[in-house]
Amino acid sequence: MDSPRNANPYFEVLAEKASGGDEKSFQEIYEAIAGKMYSLCLRYAGNANDANDCFQEGFVKLYKHLASFRGDGSFEGWARRIFVSACIDGIKKKSRFLSVLPETLDKESDDLSGYDKLANEDLMRNIRELPDGYRTVVNLYMVEGYSHKEIGELLNISEEGSRSQLFRARNLLQKMLKIS
Repeated sequence: MDSPRNANPYFEVLAEKASGGDEKSFQEIYEAIAGKMYSLCLRYAGNANDANDCFQEGFVKLYKHLASFRGDGSFEGWARRIFVSACIDGIKKKSRFLSVLPETLDKESDDLSGYDKLANEDLMRNIRELPDGYRTVVNLYMVEGYSHKEIGELLNISEEGSRSQLFRARNLLQKMLKIS
Protein backbone atom coordinates (compact mmCIF):
# COMPACT_ATOMS: atom_id res chain seq x y z
CA MET A 1 0.00 0.00 0.00
CA ASP A 2 1.24 3.52 -0.74
CA SER A 3 2.69 5.49 2.15
CA PRO A 4 1.39 9.04 2.71
CA ARG A 5 4.40 10.48 0.86
CA ASN A 6 3.68 8.25 -2.14
CA ALA A 7 -0.10 8.50 -2.01
CA ASN A 8 -1.67 8.96 -5.41
CA PRO A 9 -3.32 12.32 -4.62
CA TYR A 10 0.07 13.70 -3.59
CA PHE A 11 1.71 12.68 -6.84
CA GLU A 12 -1.34 13.62 -8.88
CA VAL A 13 -1.07 17.18 -7.58
CA LEU A 14 2.71 17.25 -8.09
CA ALA A 15 2.35 15.88 -11.62
CA GLU A 16 -0.27 18.49 -12.47
CA LYS A 17 1.87 21.33 -11.12
CA ALA A 18 5.07 20.03 -12.73
CA SER A 19 3.39 19.58 -16.13
CA GLY A 20 2.39 23.24 -15.86
CA GLY A 21 6.04 24.24 -15.46
CA ASP A 22 6.44 24.23 -11.65
CA GLU A 23 10.11 23.25 -11.27
CA LYS A 24 9.85 22.72 -7.51
CA SER A 25 7.12 20.10 -8.00
CA PHE A 26 9.19 18.28 -10.62
CA GLN A 27 12.19 18.38 -8.28
CA GLU A 28 10.06 16.73 -5.58
CA ILE A 29 9.04 14.00 -8.01
CA TYR A 30 12.67 13.53 -9.03
CA GLU A 31 13.86 13.24 -5.44
CA ALA A 32 11.10 10.78 -4.57
CA ILE A 33 11.80 8.29 -7.37
CA ALA A 34 15.30 8.92 -8.73
CA GLY A 35 17.05 6.22 -6.69
CA LYS A 36 14.63 3.47 -7.64
CA MET A 37 14.51 4.50 -11.28
CA TYR A 38 18.30 4.64 -11.56
CA SER A 39 18.53 1.12 -10.09
CA LEU A 40 15.99 -0.02 -12.67
CA CYS A 41 18.02 1.60 -15.48
CA LEU A 42 21.23 0.00 -14.23
CA ARG A 43 19.59 -3.43 -14.22
CA TYR A 44 18.56 -3.03 -17.85
CA ALA A 45 21.63 -1.23 -19.17
CA GLY A 46 24.26 -3.26 -17.39
CA ASN A 47 26.72 -0.38 -17.04
CA ALA A 48 26.70 3.11 -15.59
CA ASN A 49 27.14 4.98 -18.88
CA ASP A 50 24.18 3.34 -20.58
CA ALA A 51 22.16 3.50 -17.35
CA ASN A 52 22.75 7.25 -17.18
CA ASP A 53 21.47 7.64 -20.74
CA CYS A 54 18.35 5.57 -19.99
CA PHE A 55 17.82 7.44 -16.72
CA GLN A 56 17.98 10.82 -18.44
CA GLU A 57 15.71 9.68 -21.27
CA GLY A 58 13.30 8.23 -18.72
CA PHE A 59 12.95 11.55 -16.94
CA VAL A 60 12.50 13.39 -20.22
CA LYS A 61 9.67 10.99 -21.15
CA LEU A 62 8.21 11.23 -17.66
CA TYR A 63 8.16 15.02 -17.83
CA LYS A 64 6.52 14.99 -21.27
CA HIS A 65 3.79 12.62 -20.05
CA LEU A 66 3.16 14.06 -16.57
CA ALA A 67 -0.15 15.56 -17.63
CA SER A 68 -1.42 12.07 -18.47
CA PHE A 69 -0.99 10.75 -14.91
CA ARG A 70 -4.43 10.70 -13.32
CA GLY A 71 -3.78 8.77 -10.12
CA ASP A 72 -5.52 5.58 -11.27
CA GLY A 73 -2.64 3.50 -9.90
CA SER A 74 0.55 4.16 -8.02
CA PHE A 75 2.73 6.91 -9.42
CA GLU A 76 5.81 4.76 -8.99
CA GLY A 77 4.26 1.95 -11.04
CA TRP A 78 3.31 4.43 -13.76
CA ALA A 79 6.84 5.88 -13.73
CA ARG A 80 8.42 2.39 -13.82
CA ARG A 81 6.58 1.62 -17.06
CA ILE A 82 7.96 4.82 -18.59
CA PHE A 83 11.49 4.01 -17.45
CA VAL A 84 11.28 0.39 -18.65
CA SER A 85 10.16 1.74 -22.02
CA ALA A 86 13.09 4.18 -22.05
CA CYS A 87 15.50 1.36 -21.24
CA ILE A 88 14.13 -0.87 -23.98
CA ASP A 89 14.30 2.02 -26.45
CA GLY A 90 17.91 2.65 -25.42
CA ILE A 91 18.84 -0.97 -25.92
CA LYS A 92 17.10 -1.09 -29.30
CA LYS A 93 19.05 1.98 -30.44
CA LYS A 94 22.28 0.13 -29.94
CA SER A 95 23.22 -2.06 -32.83
CA ARG A 96 24.12 -4.91 -30.50
CA PHE A 97 20.52 -5.59 -29.43
CA LEU A 98 18.92 -9.03 -29.38
CA SER A 99 20.57 -11.45 -31.73
CA VAL A 100 18.25 -13.73 -33.60
CA LEU A 101 17.99 -16.97 -31.69
CA PRO A 102 16.44 -20.26 -32.67
CA GLU A 103 12.77 -20.43 -31.76
CA THR A 104 13.18 -23.71 -29.86
CA LEU A 105 13.39 -24.16 -26.15
CA ASP A 106 14.12 -27.20 -24.07
CA LYS A 107 11.01 -27.93 -22.05
CA GLU A 108 12.20 -26.94 -18.60
CA SER A 109 10.37 -24.84 -16.07
CA ASP A 110 11.08 -21.12 -15.79
CA ASP A 111 11.68 -21.28 -12.04
CA LEU A 112 15.04 -20.14 -10.77
CA SER A 113 15.09 -22.12 -7.54
CA GLY A 114 18.87 -22.56 -7.60
CA TYR A 115 19.29 -18.83 -7.31
CA ASP A 116 17.58 -18.49 -3.94
CA LYS A 117 20.89 -19.40 -2.29
CA LEU A 118 22.51 -16.24 -3.60
CA ALA A 119 22.44 -12.81 -2.08
CA ASN A 120 20.24 -10.53 -4.17
CA GLU A 121 23.13 -8.16 -4.88
CA ASP A 122 25.27 -11.01 -6.27
CA LEU A 123 22.50 -12.08 -8.58
CA MET A 124 21.84 -8.52 -9.75
CA ARG A 125 25.55 -7.96 -10.42
CA ASN A 126 25.65 -11.09 -12.55
CA ILE A 127 22.44 -10.15 -14.37
CA ARG A 128 24.05 -6.81 -15.30
CA GLU A 129 26.88 -8.78 -16.94
CA LEU A 130 24.54 -10.71 -19.24
CA PRO A 131 24.37 -9.79 -22.94
CA ASP A 132 21.73 -7.13 -23.66
CA GLY A 133 19.04 -9.45 -25.00
CA TYR A 134 19.30 -11.92 -22.15
CA ARG A 135 19.45 -9.17 -19.52
CA THR A 136 16.39 -7.44 -20.97
CA VAL A 137 14.26 -10.59 -20.94
CA VAL A 138 15.43 -11.55 -17.45
CA ASN A 139 14.50 -8.10 -16.14
CA LEU A 140 11.14 -8.02 -17.87
CA TYR A 141 10.21 -11.56 -16.82
CA MET A 142 11.75 -11.97 -13.37
CA VAL A 143 11.78 -8.43 -12.04
CA GLU A 144 8.88 -6.67 -13.77
CA GLY A 145 6.63 -9.72 -13.99
CA TYR A 146 5.80 -9.52 -17.70
CA SER A 147 4.60 -12.70 -19.43
CA HIS A 148 6.51 -14.14 -22.36
CA LYS A 149 3.71 -12.99 -24.64
CA GLU A 150 4.01 -9.41 -23.35
CA ILE A 151 7.81 -9.52 -23.65
CA GLY A 152 7.51 -10.73 -27.22
CA GLU A 153 5.21 -7.82 -28.06
CA LEU A 154 7.49 -5.27 -26.36
CA LEU A 155 10.65 -6.53 -28.06
CA ASN A 156 9.12 -7.56 -31.39
CA ILE A 157 10.12 -11.20 -30.92
CA SER A 158 7.98 -14.31 -30.62
CA GLU A 159 6.77 -15.69 -27.32
CA GLU A 160 9.05 -18.69 -27.84
CA GLY A 161 11.91 -16.30 -28.58
CA SER A 162 11.35 -14.74 -25.16
CA ARG A 163 11.32 -18.18 -23.53
CA SER A 164 14.48 -19.10 -25.39
CA GLN A 165 16.25 -15.91 -24.28
CA LEU A 166 15.26 -16.60 -20.65
CA PHE A 167 16.34 -20.24 -20.85
CA ARG A 168 19.71 -19.31 -22.33
CA ALA A 169 20.16 -16.48 -19.82
CA ARG A 170 19.44 -18.87 -16.98
CA ASN A 171 22.00 -21.35 -18.29
CA LEU A 172 24.59 -18.61 -18.68
CA LEU A 173 23.88 -17.34 -15.16
CA GLN A 174 24.30 -20.88 -13.83
CA LYS A 175 27.70 -21.09 -15.49
CA MET A 176 28.68 -17.64 -14.24
CA LEU A 177 27.62 -18.56 -10.72
CA LYS A 178 28.72 -22.19 -10.94
CA ILE A 179 25.32 -23.45 -9.83
CA SER A 180 24.54 -27.03 -10.71
